Amino acid sequence: MKVAPEMPSVESIAADIRRIGFFCLSCGACCREGPEDSGLVFVSRDEVEALVASGAGTWDEVAEPYPDFTPCGNRAAVTFGWCLGHEGGRCRFLSDRGCTMYPARPWICRTYPFALLAGDLVISDCPGLGGSISEEEALVLAGDLLERARFENEEEERVRRIFPTIRIPEGKRFVVDGSGLQVCKE
Repeated sequence: MKVAPEMPSVESIAADIRRIGFFCLSCGACCREGPEDSGLVFVSRDEVEALVASGAGTWDEVAEPYPDFTPCGNRAAVTFGWCLGHEGGRCRFLSDRGCTMYPARPWICRTYPFALLAGDLVISDCPGLGGSISEEEALVLAGDLLERARFENEEEERVRRIFPTIRIPEGKRFVVDGSGLQVCKE
């Protein structure tokens, strides 16, 4: 069993965020494809289900299999998660007035441009970096980062336990997430 990395305290993460600075400009740059990334937003099954429950649409309208498939024998391929649906190089929930699903947005959206990787604060490029952030806002963001890391570690462990028990469907593309296997629609 993999041991989760030692996580820093919410206070130390918040102090780092305040030192770096951040103020969301609501520009939507994080919701669009950029020159160096796909613009895809990786989400869990739980996050997709929360979006569907909040009225975002059907499962197929909200999410699609993450496009990085790995061949796994007998003409089958697997990917290990979902991404939000996108249209025209942008998240399908981005409108001219911002995110249409803001209250139900996934962890990655709540914590962007920050993430925790093996307990280290990782920062993505964002026009809002360097902006003014209050101590209270930094503490909320730091708490969200820790909760996101806990959630992602738990999901990864569920996948690690489930994957060896799955019978690989011949000639199919499929997703394995923390709840099991789903064969992709052709």
